[in-house]
Amino acid sequence: MNKYPAILWLILSGCFFSSAVFADPASVNTRSGNEFGVTFSSYRYEEPSAYVSLTGDKFGLSHTGTLVLGNDWYIKDDVRFAYGKVDYSGSGISLGRPDWYCDARALMGRDFQVNSFVLSPYAGFGYRYLFNDSRGYSSTGAIGYRRESNYFYMPMGVTHRIEVQSREVLATTLEFDYLLFGKQVTRLTDVLGYNGYSAISDSTNRQNSGYGFRLSAMYEMDDFSFGPFVNVWHINDSEVVPQAVTHYGVTAIEYLYEPKNQTTEYGVKAAFKF
Repeated sequence: MNKYPAILWLILSGCFFSSAVFADPASVNTRSGNEFGVTFSSYRYEEPSAYVSLTGDKFGLSHTGTLVLGNDWYIKDDVRFAYGKVDYSGSGISLGRPDWYCDARALMGRDFQVNSFVLSPYAGFGYRYLFNDSRGYSSTGAIGYRRESNYFYMPMGVTHRIEVQSREVLATTLEFDYLLFGKQVTRLTDVLGYNGYSAISDSTNRQNSGYGFRLSAMYEMDDFSFGPFVNVWHINDSEVVPQAVTHYGVTAIEYLYEPKNQTTEYGVKAAFKF
């Protein structure tokens, strides 16, 4: 992990344990409403064993809907879409490849008043879909293809909320994401007709283990909020799938898998509340 997430972690730690302001805890409880946001982030995907990386910037849109149920319980829906073009490095170099993802979650939590602040633990279910289009030639003549990642996971986190001045709140969130299972779809048929490939099928590999983290610090006012965030994923090797491949007229069985990978994204978010 590079220096930027480490710096943000120090910021969040300081915010989380701050108790300089002693406000009425009820004023910082979770509230019902809708939030529409925009994000700008730096994105890096890596497969260390294959020396492969995808790097670029992403622009995103998000929506969070919150409903307070009573007795300090609440439910949320949280959706984010982010798009950008990334540069590939591995079997050569390829620039400006389309890359986007959508992340949707359903969450349930409860507010707990602790002295001058509120802690809001939550848990739920999430789905993350990632699409990368690397079709075409790299600088070394290697053929690229499309890839689709599907992650089904359980988010578990806590938000610390404290009023820093009248009707203005600092909300810091730490979340752990447990991968329930994943499915990687690799569109290898995109290479048919290129570099001697005459017969090959798309590959689907199940991913059984992995985890993620999310950190954020949002400064919230009546109808506007802003702040930095970091999202991290670590996904282990997938299951191995045998497949027949015909290359320059020779058919052989290849054993295909999705290698261990990690994704780091850090950026800023601004949101409006309604």
